[in-house]
Amino acid sequence: MLAEYGPWIVAWCFFALGCGGLIKGALGVGTPLLTVPMMALVLPPQMAIAIMAIPVVVANLWQFAQAERSTAVIARFWPTFIAILIGTWIGVKILSVIDEKTLLVLVGIAVITFALLQGSRFRLHLPDRLVKPAGIFFGGASGLIGGVSSFFGPMLITYLISIRGLAKNQFVSSISFLYVSAVVPWAITLYWFGILDDRLLLYSTFATLPVTLGLLAGQRVRGHISEARFQYLIIGILIVSGISMLWRAYH
Repeated sequence: MLAEYGPWIVAWCFFALGCGGLIKGALGVGTPLLTVPMMALVLPPQMAIAIMAIPVVVANLWQFAQAERSTAVIARFWPTFIAILIGTWIGVKILSVIDEKTLLVLVGIAVITFALLQGSRFRLHLPDRLVKPAGIFFGGASGLIGGVSSFFGPMLITYLISIRGLAKNQFVSSISFLYVSAVVPWAITLYWFGILDDRLLLYSTFATLPVTLGLLAGQRVRGHISEARFQYLIIGILIVSGISMLWRAYH
């Protein structure tokens, strides 16, 4: 069935998916942000997005299943999880009436500004008493923005890197748990509206293999990344996310 595409296109997509898995394994974020633009060089953009449906679900479920103290993660972040679901539903409902360009510009600028602030000596930290209330706010905002534009990650990353003492492995397990509440409904929606048809569903299932291989390699890489460097890499991902939102707004 893949014969309709040349071997070089298939090889490039395999490489792009592997790279996405690698960054996901190492940092817990960044898979669609890296993989979709790479695949969109040789495939229609909508097809590149649809192919990511199954791999992102599997990757996040895998990482959360591998997490230590996963019950503690659930206990700490379940309000954020619920807020994402509600925000996504609202975002999808208002998709036809909201000004997506203005939303992406405002949020993109805010995300970049916050990322630069977190990389400076003026870094912000959430007091422990505000972690759960802030999670409801950021979760709802993530769902709302994601429901409109598919950009679920920036607000969740912003929230988690503001929590004092959240180590790299805790960050990965937490973001994976929260992503599940976003990517599972997203994948179902793609299938429901026919964007992810039976042919692309098969391609997406095949795409899980290179992503998983990259994920396993990335987990090994994470073990060699210091906590300080991990934080700066996450801030870099956040800046790229903000730039991507601005690019999307004007293209």
